[in-house]
Amino acid sequence: MKTPRALPITRSASLAFPALLLGLLVVAIQWGSLHAQEVKSRPVGFLTQTIPAGQTASFSIPFDPDVSSRPDAIRRVSGLGATYIDSEGAAWAPGAFSAPSAPYAVRVTSGQASGRIFLVSSTANTASRLYLETDGLDLTSLQIESGTAGASFEVLPADTLATFFGSNTPGDALVVQGAADARGADLVQLWAGSGWKRYYFNTLWNRWALDSDTEVDAARNHALLRPDRGIMITRRGDTPLVMAVVGRVLSVPHRAVQLGSDNLQSLLATMQPGDISLGNLALQRSDRVSGWRSSSDPSQADILSVWSGATWLSFFHNDSAGYWQRVGDSGSNRDEFMIRAGVPVFVQRRNSAAGTQERTIAFPAALP
Repeated sequence: MKTPRALPITRSASLAFPALLLGLLVVAIQWGSLHAQEVKSRPVGFLTQTIPAGQTASFSIPFDPDVSSRPDAIRRVSGLGATYIDSEGAAWAPGAFSAPSAPYAVRVTSGQASGRIFLVSSTANTASRLYLETDGLDLTSLQIESGTAGASFEVLPADTLATFFGSNTPGDALVVQGAADARGADLVQLWAGSGWKRYYFNTLWNRWALDSDTEVDAARNHALLRPDRGIMITRRGDTPLVMAVVGRVLSVPHRAVQLGSDNLQSLLATMQPGDISLGNLALQRSDRVSGWRSSSDPSQADILSVWSGATWLSFFHNDSAGYWQRVGDSGSNRDEFMIRAGVPVFVQRRNSAAGTQERTIAFPAALP
């Protein structure tokens, strides 16, 4: 059984992180690979987040989990198609990575596509082929190397509402507060492209549910929490919710995919293990985003938004001034505005449907 990455912290334990909304402790460990791949050192991050009673916070995990414990979890791409990758010589159990109750993801770790992450599809994997969810992209267009010098990748456990926040079963306690209806429960909100899906744990039905569900609706325990996306959590309990997550700091820059329609927003995890300023995030740079639209007029510029704890703060890059500004400001330089570790960002592109490159956002490297 997979160990959950979200753990509630007791009051006494949380005192180990005084005055921190998000605390980070990084230590180095050694992790080994299979099939004669090189052994690398990759830091492990520990992150805590406190959500005060009655408030809402944005949240993402800026770490990868450990690789799957299943055999052949670290491989190279020997071939690929529009929606699948092959790894000749792998001995995966057919269907083992495709169950909705225990999802997996693939992180590319070398080559020109390094940093990309894809969920494994529900189409059953074979002994040497993984079908991937690609957000409409054609894998053959992403410069993923194949053959004897193919790109390396890791197969990682992914999360659902139940695996991350608990299922209220023996040995798998809830991290959040459940209730008989959505009004009394903590809410977990997932962005669906044009609106929010709001989930909670219904204690009468003993399952995860949408806030609009009735008793006859299917359980939502297997709703996916995409590793490259953020979520919102509303705390309905009388005490703060303090969570801790653990994972491996990325060894390559994270590359996310922005949804392709004009003006459509995506809530993206930046995968930054420490706080970062807008100026250092620097999405206007061509090596971060191809075709990022800067303008002195925010209605013509691409927009980046950050949750303040009460509202979304929206920013744009003013190419005439040469710095980031907040929408509605009188022109103040916001390059030093800090985005805390674990905080996702909403990205809105004015013209993001032109092609693969324009839809890819390369966030700064987590490690020097």
